[in-house]
Amino acid sequence: MYRKYTGLAIIAAVLFAGCTHLPGLTSLPAAPEPLLIAENGVTPMKIVVSESAPEPTRHAAQELRHFLKEITGADLQVVDDTTPAGESEIWLGNSRRYSDNNILVDYKVFGNEGYLIRTRGRNLLITGGEPRGVLYGVYGLLEDHLGCRWFTPEISSIPKANVLAVLPIDEVRVPALEYREPFVYDCWDGDWAARNRMNSQSARLGSQHGGKVQYQGFVHTFDLLVPPKEYFDTHPEYFSLVGGKRLKERTQLCCTNEEVIHLVTEKVRRLMAEHPEATVFSVSQNDWYNYCECEHCTALAEAEGSQIAPVLHLVNHVARAVKDEFPDKLIDTLAYQYTRKAPKTMRPEPNVIIRLCSIECDFSHPFEDRLTPENRAFCDDLENWSRIANRLWIWNYNTSFHEYLVPFPNLRVRGPNIRYLIANNVRGIFEQDVYNTPHGEFSALSGYFGAKLLWNPEYDTDLAINEFLNGVYGAAATPIRLYLDLIHDAVKEPSTSMNIWISTDEPFITDALLERADALFDIAEKAVPDDPVALEQVRIARLSVDYTILSRTQRMPGKAYVLDHARGTVKASPEFKARAARFFDVAERCGFTQLREVGGLLSEYKKEIYALFEEHAAGTLAAPSEVPPLKPGAFVRYYKMYCEALPDFSALSPTEEGVVSALDLEPGKKYQPTADAYLYTGYIEIPKNGVYAFSVNSNDGSRLKINGEVIVDNDGLHKATSVMGFRLMEKGFYPFELAYFDAGGGSALEVQYAGPGIPFQPLAGAILYH
Repeated sequence: MYRKYTGLAIIAAVLFAGCTHLPGLTSLPAAPEPLLIAENGVTPMKIVVSESAPEPTRHAAQELRHFLKEITGADLQVVDDTTPAGESEIWLGNSRRYSDNNILVDYKVFGNEGYLIRTRGRNLLITGGEPRGVLYGVYGLLEDHLGCRWFTPEISSIPKANVLAVLPIDEVRVPALEYREPFVYDCWDGDWAARNRMNSQSARLGSQHGGKVQYQGFVHTFDLLVPPKEYFDTHPEYFSLVGGKRLKERTQLCCTNEEVIHLVTEKVRRLMAEHPEATVFSVSQNDWYNYCECEHCTALAEAEGSQIAPVLHLVNHVARAVKDEFPDKLIDTLAYQYTRKAPKTMRPEPNVIIRLCSIECDFSHPFEDRLTPENRAFCDDLENWSRIANRLWIWNYNTSFHEYLVPFPNLRVRGPNIRYLIANNVRGIFEQDVYNTPHGEFSALSGYFGAKLLWNPEYDTDLAINEFLNGVYGAAATPIRLYLDLIHDAVKEPSTSMNIWISTDEPFITDALLERADALFDIAEKAVPDDPVALEQVRIARLSVDYTILSRTQRMPGKAYVLDHARGTVKASPEFKARAARFFDVAERCGFTQLREVGGLLSEYKKEIYALFEEHAAGTLAAPSEVPPLKPGAFVRYYKMYCEALPDFSALSPTEEGVVSALDLEPGKKYQPTADAYLYTGYIEIPKNGVYAFSVNSNDGSRLKINGEVIVDNDGLHKATSVMGFRLMEKGFYPFELAYFDAGGGSALEVQYAGPGIPFQPLAGAILYH
């Protein structure tokens, strides 16, 4: 779909500051008058390419022809440079026209993506480096000077002009970043990527686009280079020694082992020969810990002050071995989690890319502000790597991988972050986003916004947001902009932190915020009743708010559920059912399939939600006939330990024990931060007959039993997640057991209940006994 705007006459040339402006070209006089391209559907110009022009230049000519016709109605003929020169021409790429006019161009300054746009007399010159410079020059003219925008693969803004002319132009652009990838499902279309001047590994960029930055083995390649299934049984010494044992499963390589170095080197050499189209070859740790603790690896890591040292030892050996045979190839490795810190004395080889990962960071505030311990540590590591790495690239993050549709307000920090990274010698940026389903939370906006900044780091944040909103949502742009401001304002305070595992239970996502968000989307939908394309885009954007409200109210009796205490049943409220029906209708229609990076299929979530629609029995718990003498409070046993699932507490001795008035994490606070477990036992008093709802929100696992029956099972490693159970209960005292563990990192435990005449509230205080 194109949105077209009429009434343009002369389009002035506007320079921008996002890319390096290089000297080195022959000085030419600038044309004093506007250069006419077309008037009333007629053009005096032709597009000229070399008789031997490469495929990307020929594609550039057709793209220029296509979009100039969209703008003016005039169809410019494409000819080769053997035709006689006309009075007014557009010269694309290096051709005879330059030598015939004694024009010298220093092509070395362009690299493979830089370009020149210059008016000369009645001619317009667009040339650049190969393979992508000329094509990018065409898109530079169309976007930066003529106002074209490509928001999504389907939605563009192409101006309309009866008279089209350009004022004098004299510019050279070379991108500040050699690798630019918005890793977003919605943005992998090859034409979209090329038109936004992205060279993404994952985009469907073909030879006509001049190719892309091509990896062979994108990341986490240790198991691919030396497969444990193939080598472990005969050579366990090739793999990680952890706790005195060599690991076959979830292992890393022993990076100081000479035979491992030889195997990896030969495998990489083979891959380079077999994949000449690739320029980057990954030699990088697997996506878990378990680094090797053998004597040699440990000694090297301790000497260099970082676990990157053994990995870099291996990577540098490979890089040196292949550099002469494959001088145009690069070796890529990660500075990630346990390998993130730069070494003290070791240096990456010139043909090594260090890809530094920001996975631990807070993304609600600019890195450079150093407001959180995570961001301070990342900035220290970045600045240390920037001093020693020849090629420093970044793996960055733009979504919650725990819940793809949760609001993730980071647009305001992305410009400052990219500029800070480039100031610290970063030459490539990979922006990981929602990649395995279309239409995550504002995914298309995120991809477009990222593309603007990756090509031109000085691009104005408000301009990028507003032009996208106006182009995609039309008359609904204003309420959607108000919504974006609402969620960004909610995380602006220095005390707020937002990592890549946030959920719908985050403190900044308040009920008041969601109520306002819901109202703004009502306004947005009403603003575009006669624009079906914009209306559908508004409804897709609303998926985030609908999902967040569904997720939260699913655990809230009175909002999601109607509890019938007389009948002992539970059913979804009409409001909950209506919102769920709208959500699934839009999600399925637009092709959204996955709620999180791993698991979370929409189809399974639909089954879970729709199972609540019909009235169902809550299940019955009878009060015990005999209850021992009781004292106020619950009994707690605290265990300072590590586990990845709820343990058998009967086999363990507690670190501490005592009586508490609330089921929370207070007993273990003095031990934090650490991995631990809790076992709460006692009785709860049920004051009336009726249906009771119990909710346990925990990070990591938990399980609530009442009268020996599992009411809530929320076990396993996970972010803060709420699970609810219902029971029809008689008045009386019931024995309960609440088990909980935290494997480290974030922790949370919140137990709530509701019943007849009892609003949702913490399970605490006067109803707890032991």
